[in-house]
Amino acid sequence: MNEYIIRETGFPGAVKQEIVEELVRCKDCRFYRFYDGTFGKGWMCLENNTARHGDDYCSRGERSEK
Repeated sequence: MNEYIIRETGFPGAVKQEIVEELVRCKDCRFYRFYDGTFGKGWMCLENNTARHGDDYCSRGERSEK
């Protein structure tokens, strides 16, 4: 199931929702890799060099072509 980032505008009782873009979870991102190096091992994001869980997400996510 795809997830989307939704923007809500308006005021209570008259809220308008619009889809901004699709949300890409880390597990589906092209930058998500398994790291096995000097300081340990685990999953990380190669775009910003941080440890990540598969259900995390960020603004730089790009869906991989798997």
